[in-house]
Parts: sequence; C-alpha cells; structure tokens
Amino acid sequence: MGRTARRTEASECRQCLTYCDRVIAPATCIAAKCPSLYRYTEPISGIRYMGCAHKVFATDIDIELFEEAERSKGYGALKLAREPLACCDFTIEKAHERPPGEEWVCRNRRFADFPDTADGAFGAFDLRQGLSGP
Repeated sequence: MGRTARRTEASECRQCLTYCDRVIAPATCIAAKCPSLYRYTEPISGIRYMGCAHKVFATDIDIELFEEAERSKGYGALKLAREPLACCDFTIEKAHERPPGEEWVCRNRRFADFPDTADGAFGAFDLRQGLSGP
C-alpha cells in the first residue's frame, strides 16, 4: 500500500502550547452507517480490513482487532489525515491541559469548528470584510 500524505493544517493546531488535534473514532463512522466506510478481505492472509474511502483517517483497520478492542475499552480515535466530511463526527483532543499562563491561551478558537477548507464548508461571515474606512 502507498503512503497517504497527511495535511497537518487540517488536523492539528500548534498556535499555543496546548497542541490540539482533530480526531475521529471509527466506531462513530460505523454507528452513523457512513457510506464512505469500506471493508475488504486481503486475499492471501484472509484478514478483513476497513477504512475510509475519502481517507479522512488514513489507515486501514483490522476488523477483528477493532471488534476485540470495542468489546473491552474501545478502539479509540485516529488523527484526521485531511479535512472531515460534513457527516464526520470528529472531536478535538488536547495534548496538554491549560495551566495558568499566557503561552497556554488558545489562539485559534475556530479550530474546533468545521474547517472552512473542507468539502461542503462555507466561509464564516465576518462583518469586517468589505467595510471601507472613514
């Protein structure tokens, strides 16, 4: 399999010391019956895999290991490899909690919003755009 290049601007924010990542739990894709979720069986080994046709998460997942993990503590989340689709139920994962201090103050509050560059996105309305000076 070829490597999938990750678009870091779509999946991570490093503007402050908190270090936030957009992540998605494949279990939410299954629960939502996402039409982009595919499954296949590797012909030589017989191992079944699943993945995202749009490569929102870049890896193919061994279905047997996924189901085993879901029965215990849950499989967990994967970092987004590109902008999410409108149907993707992504969340924000923080590497560090914010202790007091200016360097930990969030500088990108819109990071938790659906990205403007994603398919189906619309640009935010900003009253400052198009205003002429006095």
